[in-house]
Amino acid sequence: MAGGLAVLAGCGTSPPPTPPEPSVSVPPIPAQLNGAKFKADPCTAITVEQLQSIGFSDNGTQQRGRDGECFVAFGKSVEVTASWHPVLEDSNNIGALYRDHASGRHNPKNWEEVTINGYPAVITDIEENVLTKQDEGPLACRLALGVDDTTLVYVGANTRGREEAGPWKNDPCGAAKKISEFVLDNLRS
Repeated sequence: MAGGLAVLAGCGTSPPPTPPEPSVSVPPIPAQLNGAKFKADPCTAITVEQLQSIGFSDNGTQQRGRDGECFVAFGKSVEVTASWHPVLEDSNNIGALYRDHASGRHNPKNWEEVTINGYPAVITDIEENVLTKQDEGPLACRLALGVDDTTLVYVGANTRGREEAGPWKNDPCGAAKKISEFVLDNLRS
């Protein structure tokens, strides 16, 4: 009888087979950029002067946040961020983002595939305005930009309908897309 119990106990210990990864079409990276430069210093992605050149006003200040983040603030409420996720370094690329989304592991509030100067990107989060002001556009937008096979740069624009955001005050996704063009230029070196 004891031998039968050992056999039964042994049957229950093998893990179930893992389901296969879904087949996903991932847009290619046209040319590998310097993701290592960005990971070493996220503030290399964007400058205050570049943001001012597209209409952000007030005296912008740039500062590093916790690991993998850089913030540029204009006034009290307007903020642009460039970041990556060190904790996800092994899977922090455009292919992993697409596979995770297809398998249901990454279901952001939004999923809008865009292309920035030939590079794949996905708008992953849009913070909508309050119900009475939705006609004024969203408050914030975040996108993930593939710059090389191992690096996603997350670009966020929190414009909050504020004058400091200039022409982007009601278009944070337009701002995030334009800022991403600067990121690509800055990482080409």
